[in-house]
Amino acid sequence: MKSIVITGVSAGIGYATTTELLRRGYHVFGSVRKQADADRLQDEFGPSFTPLLFDITDHAAISKAVQQVAVAVHDKGLEVLINNAGILVPGPLMLMPLPDFRAQFDVNVLGLLDVTQQFLPLLGARQDPPFAPGRIVNVGSVSGKIAYPFMGAYAATKHALEALSDSLRRELMLYGVDVILIESGTTRTPIVEKVNRQMQKYRGTA
Repeated sequence: MKSIVITGVSAGIGYATTTELLRRGYHVFGSVRKQADADRLQDEFGPSFTPLLFDITDHAAISKAVQQVAVAVHDKGLEVLINNAGILVPGPLMLMPLPDFRAQFDVNVLGLLDVTQQFLPLLGARQDPPFAPGRIVNVGSVSGKIAYPFMGAYAATKHALEALSDSLRRELMLYGVDVILIESGTTRTPIVEKVNRQMQKYRGTA
């Protein structure tokens, strides 16, 4: 059975992708930040799903998850790493607190790169791996091409992901590891409701 790692599977695109991949016969290792979500998804998805408990801004927790996956897949490696986890903190750039702006880069860019770097050996980016090279799928956004008002911080991270993906694709050709960037449009997930709530704090401030 081929194995796939997906970050951010508790809801939205990650949850839907996990559901489809399990239907297609893959074993999915899915990251969540809360034990309650890990327990819920394990009960729902069954033995072909393994929850990984880590926040993608926590280097040590990622390392622990990589070790867990390495033991499970042994010498078969990973088929795919899907970097799906991310956050969207909207707001006008003239008023957005720098910690809010920085948090989006910590998750959407730095955290994503940390996860990628640590899982790369299991994807075949090393000397003479005993398995065929895997691939990386980065879940980007149309915001990586077009920056809308009040979405500047989020768009900046997705523009950065475009550059990161393009460079990494060329660098990993040496190992046969492909890098794919998905530039999705607006998708109705729980993040949409979160955006509406987060924008309320800026009412009447301009």
